Amino acid sequence: PTLLRRESSVSGGNENTAEGKKSSVSGGALGKALGEHSSVTGGNGNTAEGRISSVSGGSSNTASGLVSSVSGGWNNTASGIDSSVSGGSSNTAPGLVSSVSGGWGNTASGFDSSVLGGKSNNASGDKSTIPAI
Repeated sequence: PTLLRRESSVSGGNENTAEGKKSSVSGGALGKALGEHSSVTGGNGNTAEGRISSVSGGSSNTASGLVSSVSGGWNNTASGIDSSVSGGSSNTAPGLVSSVSGGWGNTASGFDSSVLGGKSNNASGDKSTIPAI
């Protein structure tokens, strides 16, 4: 494990890095907690870049927005402020307070928008929701 900053922690795993102030990486491999108060818990190649962001498993996921989170899956990105992706593959949540619950290739780009699942959906309108079909 690599620990680059005081007040940060790396607990097990392989080639994990905690660079952000008060950040942590717990297990997994190639995890990076770069944002202040960010955390990565397990998985492979996950990155928590945003302040108070988290990635909780899966592979190649990124939480780059302030208070953003990715809960698992593969190649998902939560880049909006207070955004989240719960799983699936290649989903993005760039909108403010946006969320994608799962599926593949979905995007929640509108303010307070959500995609509940399915494939290649985009909730671009403010407060819009696309159900899982």
